[in-house]
Amino acid sequence: MKTKKREHRSASLAESQPADPISRTFAQDLFDGVAPSYDTWAQVLTFFQYLPWRRFLVSQMAFRPGNLVLDVCTGTAGVAMEIAHHNNGRIVGLDASQLMLQAGVRAIEKQNLDGRVQLIQGRAEHLPFPDETFDTVVFTYLLRYVQDPDATIRELSRVLKPGGELLSLEFGIPETSWIQALWLIYNKVVMPVMTIPISRGWHRVGCFLGPSISDFCQRYPVHRIAAIWRENGIPLVETRRLFKGVAIVMWGTKGT
Repeated sequence: MKTKKREHRSASLAESQPADPISRTFAQDLFDGVAPSYDTWAQVLTFFQYLPWRRFLVSQMAFRPGNLVLDVCTGTAGVAMEIAHHNNGRIVGLDASQLMLQAGVRAIEKQNLDGRVQLIQGRAEHLPFPDETFDTVVFTYLLRYVQDPDATIRELSRVLKPGGELLSLEFGIPETSWIQALWLIYNKVVMPVMTIPISRGWHRVGCFLGPSISDFCQRYPVHRIAAIWRENGIPLVETRRLFKGVAIVMWGTKGT
């Protein structure tokens, strides 16, 4: 029985992959190196806020019977499975990392969500779906890893039906000066050191994360991201800062 289950898992993921192989990116290499332990250490390194942030994101969705949802940058399918627990529709999770997707397939089977959540390998910049396919599109921690955030949001809006919802969860920088100072110390000093004993892959993430967030938030502050959403058919954009601004949830409805 165990052998058959492993065979089913491999086949279900392979069948949903695009025909053309995806050339490797920095993000793939980065997350392939932490895939087996991603969920555990993502919780620890965010002071156990990772799951509450995810739940808040999902709580902002307007669930309708039979919704078709796209979860971009799905990773180990955590958001996709959270959605499945609140909605009887079908969820498609897309990610560039093969090893993260394999971990996601194992988690989906463990929660008996086979058939509700389908995982495919692909990139947000070139979604393998027709225009106006999905009732809801959600993405998490995505925009720092794409070359052109404007074009990526345009692509996400393209596959969203009129009247459908676009939602995102991204890291941010606290606005209060003393909290921001603590955030900088943690991200640029503490996290690189504390990830050394975990693994080489996690140390690489620990060194990358703080500078990556700082650089992106300077180039693309929240008001600019919201403006890009509006330029691409999401007229009213709402935001909520979580954990003193360390995370930012954004959501809106595509115009009809």
